[in-house]
Amino acid sequence: MKERLTNNLGLKILAVVIAVFMWLIMVNVSNPLTTDSKSVTVEMINEDVLNKSNLTYEMIGKNTVTVSYEVRVRDQYRISASDFFAYADLSQLYDVTGSIPVQVDIANEAVRPLIQGTPTVRPGVVRIETEPLQKKRFDIKAHTVGTEQEGYALGSVTFNPEYVYATGARSVIGQISSVGVEINIDGINSDRDGVARVKFYDANDNELKVQGDVKLNLEEVEYHVTILSVKNLALDFQVQGKVADGYRFTGVDCSIKNVSVEGLRSVLASISTLTVPGELLRLDGATKDVKIEVNLSQLLPDNISMAKEADLTAIVTLKVEPLETREVACDLKRTSFENGRENYNYYFEQEKVNLSIRGLQEDLEKLKEDDIAYSVDVGGMGPGVHPVELEVRLSDGFEMMGQEPVMIIVEDLSEESSAASEESSEGDNHTD
Repeated sequence: MKERLTNNLGLKILAVVIAVFMWLIMVNVSNPLTTDSKSVTVEMINEDVLNKSNLTYEMIGKNTVTVSYEVRVRDQYRISASDFFAYADLSQLYDVTGSIPVQVDIANEAVRPLIQGTPTVRPGVVRIETEPLQKKRFDIKAHTVGTEQEGYALGSVTFNPEYVYATGARSVIGQISSVGVEINIDGINSDRDGVARVKFYDANDNELKVQGDVKLNLEEVEYHVTILSVKNLALDFQVQGKVADGYRFTGVDCSIKNVSVEGLRSVLASISTLTVPGELLRLDGATKDVKIEVNLSQLLPDNISMAKEADLTAIVTLKVEPLETREVACDLKRTSFENGRENYNYYFEQEKVNLSIRGLQEDLEKLKEDDIAYSVDVGGMGPGVHPVELEVRLSDGFEMMGQEPVMIIVEDLSEESSAASEESSEGDNHTD
């Protein structure tokens, strides 16, 4: 077998080459007809027929067909799929099966003479499913990306127009939870205008790629972003009312010290504190701490709102403590005599006096005798023994509740001096 194949190999190869050459000559001379085909996309026409019935459709299966035609061999390369127009007329829909005949035309007049006879199409029909058409209005929502510059906050976002209409199959429209635009605010510190493309979103605010044909009356909308300044305001508490007798209001404790608010810079410039009014902080007859929950957002002036991260609610505690009483022994030598006469001598019968002083327990424990000043107005007192009440001066936070009786002795030094002089004179006379 090997010998048969290799015997006269050169002549055999030459014979094959001559045969191919002769075939090419015959083809070029005779240019026979051949059958060729192209895959062509089917276009739907007369959609208004369904729209008038408030219906839409979805293609079942492939949307392409095979177009076959006869052409001379030498002209095959000159014909492409774009030279044909395959279409299905929705007015010819057969409702029972949902099928529509496919027709084909030669779209390129330049190739029409090259095609012999009438092109055929396979398959001859396409199938669709009809569904009620729905038109729904959606308000446009803002979906921001990024973070504002520190000290600023996103205010309002307005759109022009504020809504769009989406039209499509009811099942597809039902998949759309909202319609919005994506706006980049990273590092923003001033108002911004722009144009953004409308997108569909699901119930979790994730962008939705709808499965089906949905048409919007507008593909893009204009937007305006307002940027606000952020400021920390200290809380100012205005407490009203009085605690019960024997108790003292000692101050305000709050779950937050200040609150972040946002607004236009011109508005925030004149505000440094947020006042919690007295009608919300009343002490009337309190005998223990009073806790009050305050909604801070309700106290803000117009054109100012709480910042995103701010606490809306503050727990305010009005501190109330009971007063205690302590007996303090004071040395009467420290007493200051006021309005006394130069020739009078003033002194007390006892050395100490007990003063009853009321205050907070913590303050009473720190109270020393040197912290207490006391005096007696002796003006108008003549010689003798007089009951007096000390005038006690205490620092803020203490209250004088009572004191022991005190007797003061007043002596006239001029009378004693006269008596001594008389006794001296009598003694001299007796000597004489």
